[in-house]
Amino acid sequence: MRDYLRKRWKTYWETKSWFSKFTDLLFILLVIAMLIPASRKSISAFVAGITAGSPKTLSAERQIQLDQVAYQWRLKDAKGNEVQFSDLKGKVVFLNFWATWCPPCIAEMPDIQDFYDAYGEKVSFLLVTDESPEIVEAFMTRKGYNMPIYYHRGGVPAVFATNSIPTSFLINPDGRIVIRKTGAAKWNAQSVHELIDQMLAE
Repeated sequence: MRDYLRKRWKTYWETKSWFSKFTDLLFILLVIAMLIPASRKSISAFVAGITAGSPKTLSAERQIQLDQVAYQWRLKDAKGNEVQFSDLKGKVVFLNFWATWCPPCIAEMPDIQDFYDAYGEKVSFLLVTDESPEIVEAFMTRKGYNMPIYYHRGGVPAVFATNSIPTSFLINPDGRIVIRKTGAAKWNAQSVHELIDQMLAE
């Protein structure tokens, strides 16, 4: 058995390129890191971040018009004030469902912060979670984020219902969902900026 393994190792070492050896080593280290609970979330977030792409605009026939039920949705902001979704009628809205324990959510947060820095005065940002305010506030402070956080008040409208997080929606001033994205995304991408600028100009 030892001779067999030695032969296999020699064959591997002589036939594989240095790049292949390097990527194999990275994969092994990644697997080992994933087995360690303390590093699992960070590794998962890193992988989600490097594999994320810019979100795609829905075709016109797939864009959903929000109804009155959606606009009756109530939320609570970080200060405990109640907000009704109808207050945002006529505005561009970025809605994101997330949690502090979710690696893909963590992965896209820096990009959302950059997106918020660029459009926070022109676009209504709603980062919605059902975690406790104490946990969320500690996370935001630790990471240095200042995006507006909101908490559930009652059920989520069916049009926004999702079994996965992060799930994000970009809604135009007419109340149509023009982007619906599940999973981490590059929200500060040039394509998103161009879409936002176009919606704001209309």
